[in-house]
This record gives sequence, structure tokens and C-alpha cells, in this order.
Amino acid sequence: MERGDISNEVVPRLVVAYEGMLGILPEKPERVHELVTRKFGRRQRMAKRTVDAYEINDALARVIWDTTWRFKYSVDVVTYLGDDAVGPLEARLDAEGLPIGRVWATTPERLARRLPYMPDVAAVFDNEHHLIYGSKGRTLPAHPTTLIGAL
Repeated sequence: MERGDISNEVVPRLVVAYEGMLGILPEKPERVHELVTRKFGRRQRMAKRTVDAYEINDALARVIWDTTWRFKYSVDVVTYLGDDAVGPLEARLDAEGLPIGRVWATTPERLARRLPYMPDVAAVFDNEHHLIYGSKGRTLPAHPTTLIGAL
């Protein structure tokens, strides 16, 4: 909104991968293996346990707040854990109080195919698959200071 006029300008989006970026596996891999592979009966409960096995990267969470506040970017989170993990992941990020616009599930290959048709996406931050996203793929250090500097 500028001088009382409503703007139709599209807000640029940044897409952050949950696995390995916003969600980090703890130091004890045997505990994670136990949580992820245990049979819980229902797929939704198993997806919730898998999402809860990850710890939130506090440094990246602070940078997401800074980016949305100062630079007016929208931040989305993408997960590769499957459609069942979207609900528990949204609830977890909401409980953490992060300004995430949307959470969605896909595969890295499918996201790479869809990126040319998503002009509002400025960058995809994924340390493991950043090369398949072409010019929009970005990687970050363990303790980033800004997302905009990586653009």
C-alpha cells in the first residue's frame, strides 16, 4: 500500500527446505533412527514423530524473522518427508512462532521442474539439493546472518 492506494505487486518468496536447513537432526542419530523407524500404527502419528525428531535451527529462525520484517519477503517451507508431514510441520512451526507463509510437500526433482513457472520465487535454500534448482538454488552456512546476502 502506497499513499492509500492498494498495490497489486507480488511479494517475492523465499523457499527454505525443512530437512537439513530449518530442521536439523540432533547429535544422537540412534535416537532419531528409533523415532523415525518405530511403527506407530497410523501414518499421521509417524509423520508427527518424524517432524518432532528434528530440532529447529535457531540461527536460521532469527534470520527468517529478520528477512520478513526488514526486507518484506515471504518465506515458505518445503518438506521432502511427504504429504503426511505437512500438517504436523505447520503445527510445529506455528508453535515456534515463525512467520512462515506456507508449508508444502514435494520432491526436489518436482520442485526443480516447477520453478520456471513460479516467477515469484526468488530463491530456494537447500544445502543438499541446491544445484538442481539452477540459478535459484542457494546454500547457507550453519549459522547464517542473512538470507538476502545469499541472493
